[in-house]
Amino acid sequence: MEIKTITEQLRDLDGRLVIHNEGKWNNDAEPSKYSAFNDAGVECEVGEFLYSFMRLIKPNFVLETGTHQGVSSSYIGFALKNNGFGILDTHEFAKETYDIANARFNRLGLREQIFSHLGDVGNLILDKNYDFIFLDTEPQTRFAEMIKFYPNLNDGGYLLIHDLHRDMHQRPNEKHGFAWPYGLVPSEMTNLVLNKKIVPFHFETPRGLTMFYKPRVDDYEWR
Repeated sequence: MEIKTITEQLRDLDGRLVIHNEGKWNNDAEPSKYSAFNDAGVECEVGEFLYSFMRLIKPNFVLETGTHQGVSSSYIGFALKNNGFGILDTHEFAKETYDIANARFNRLGLREQIFSHLGDVGNLILDKNYDFIFLDTEPQTRFAEMIKFYPNLNDGGYLLIHDLHRDMHQRPNEKHGFAWPYGLVPSEMTNLVLNKKIVPFHFETPRGLTMFYKPRVDDYEWR
């Protein structure tokens, strides 16, 4: 019996999704080691990581900013469905992509796992804490979102920022200026890292992937 990846399952369940080589979107001369759907969402391998990570940590509550067309949400939603519990709150500010994503969730049978919200997360006031937070809105807003939602991340939880390389985009850009498009790392974010309130680590994916871990009081203390 053929065993299909979660990416292949999503493709088969939703005929609107087509798998391409990731290099296609960047006009790379050489084929990429990574793949992507035809919707400008996360790389398929990043989606599979999200799925596997949700299966591993078994979160009760997940927050996503930047639903877009719902591909990353679908990877997460399927993991929660297979876990047998867990809720994803996903937020999107553009009505057109919000509608596309919700139609996708309906086709995939994920309405019990995914709660989709329309609105600007800059105005969002959270009323609960989360075990995992995935930030994938406009790059220039993500540092501010991390600072804003950090208090709502449970101890021992993880926060993941898509499109963020290990240099945190703190580099010159001939066309746009230094640190484009993220902007300078805010002092509040720097202080969280320096005071060991959150621990960063990076993944070498085509578009960049940076994760932060919020320590627990019972973690081993290295001295």
